[in-house]
Amino acid sequence: MAVKKLKTKMSRLETIAELLEDDNQEIEASMKLFEEGIKLINECSADLDTLEGKITIMVDGEEQEFEGSVEA
Repeated sequence: MAVKKLKTKMSRLETIAELLEDDNQEIEASMKLFEEGIKLINECSADLDTLEGKITIMVDGEEQEFEGSVEA
């Protein structure tokens, strides 16, 4: 479920980026989109941190928590 929500948020971020590239956008609308985008970025970052903690790998037929770091 968390992955589906993350995909939805990422999709909305893509839409916001496209809308912000539109030169015909009113400044007030652009500011609202920008604020929404920043909020979504923060939420996505938190979601990714949560998902990172849940990642497991199979080693010798047993599940073990992944202890690697995520590189940007």
